[in-house]
Amino acid sequence: MASVIWLSTELEAVPMVRLAPWDVNGTPLVVLDAGHGGHDGGAVAGGTLEKKLTLELTLKLRDELIAHGLRVKMTRDRDVFLPLEERAAIADRCGADAFVSLHLNTSANAEVSGIETYFTEKKSLAAQRALQAKLSLSGGSVKDERGRWLAESLQRHACLATKAGDRGIKERSYAVISQTQVPAALIECGFLTHEKEAARLKKTDYQKQLIQGITTGITQFLKARQTRPEHGIHLLAGPPTSPQEETESAGH
Repeated sequence: MASVIWLSTELEAVPMVRLAPWDVNGTPLVVLDAGHGGHDGGAVAGGTLEKKLTLELTLKLRDELIAHGLRVKMTRDRDVFLPLEERAAIADRCGADAFVSLHLNTSANAEVSGIETYFTEKKSLAAQRALQAKLSLSGGSVKDERGRWLAESLQRHACLATKAGDRGIKERSYAVISQTQVPAALIECGFLTHEKEAARLKKTDYQKQLIQGITTGITQFLKARQTRPEHGIHLLAGPPTSPQEETESAGH
């Protein structure tokens, strides 16, 4: 039987469900982030508000991951605003095995559609220092390839499950993924400005396909890393430098 563990944040106590062990090393923890929230509505097109649809999708993803025996914590499970740095900090405080942020896209070109996933190999200075301390590394900059691998897995399986256009993975230092020490990726689930894609994104059957694809992407990533969770973290010569971080805004 599942037991419920309550973890506190500045906003509220958020339940984290622990099921039977996922593998011999313990059950991985995934932190899910529904993009935007509260006064930050995110993208809007065709009467759809990004913050509402991302929360709907993320809640369904939480349930699917739990059904696969994973532990899950959400940065928000209701319509509240949460700063980007706090979203990243939640993943760090929990010692998450993966952090996935869900978003929806817009474009000035109404013909643009498809899924794309973002990652960064260059973490913030604070995250680099934390990784160095954790792994007993000294000097130099830290290159973290784990986000790329997570992004590749998410992108591949989400596109396979939905048959959506594959816009590939892209490197960008969004604050929500660069400020956390853990493997992190931001997936743009589709374009609200594409009439047909926006309609699909609101349909239960398509949402189920999308969620199953993202779930497979997360579980495949975690299974591949069970025995070597720190694989992909490299120390480079030269002093640590911080990336030019970008905020997530409507239409990014």
